[in-house]
Amino acid sequence: MDSRGMFGERAHLYDAIYADKDYAAETATLVELLRSEGIDAGASVIEAACGTGRYLEQLRDTYTVSGFDISPPLLDIARARLPDVDLWVEDMRTFSVAQPADALLCLFSSIGYLDAAGLEQAIGRFFEAVRPGGVIVVEPWCSPADVQRGLAIMHTIDQDALKAARSAVVQVFGRKTRLDFFWTVAVAHQGVETFVERHELYMFDQDELQRMFSSAGLKARFEAFGLTGRGVWVVRKSD
Repeated sequence: MDSRGMFGERAHLYDAIYADKDYAAETATLVELLRSEGIDAGASVIEAACGTGRYLEQLRDTYTVSGFDISPPLLDIARARLPDVDLWVEDMRTFSVAQPADALLCLFSSIGYLDAAGLEQAIGRFFEAVRPGGVIVVEPWCSPADVQRGLAIMHTIDQDALKAARSAVVQVFGRKTRLDFFWTVAVAHQGVETFVERHELYMFDQDELQRMFSSAGLKARFEAFGLTGRGVWVVRKSD
């Protein structure tokens, strides 16, 4: 995690750069999926790597929600958005909960920031965080087979007082995807700054993820429809 970027001192850029992300539509799909798995209205749902709380903001209309993230600055934004929701700073690899939930979510490819050892640790913690019969939904990062090596990416922000652009080219080093985002940010009455923010995400194929879930005692299936085009893993803890 780059402490100089959106997960750190520039957390205020996070929601702005993802302003076009349709959290409402994605959440509607997610709620339908959870209901099909027996997670009904009023159930307890934890979000791992909840960021600024945009999914929780939508989910709270249906479920009793809570969440955690490794980034204190992102959680500060989430707490301002959701002052009555239990939110805490924690690492996916080591977190624990006082009371197992009905469901746990890990969305927006957050697991990509974990290497193989870290992901196995996180899956073990996911297992402990849900009740018997509980459901885990994980949105993966891209696999080695479908990574778009060399893809050029650009996102922009166009607000009255904030103009910004970030661009990167997808680089691949073995099982690691590297995105060096070059930012230009202009703030009214303050000036312009440029900086580079590095994101490194690890790729796993479906067989590897299936083995990791099975090794943790979880029954998993991959649903290709997903929320953002990368599919989702629907994982159940045995009764």
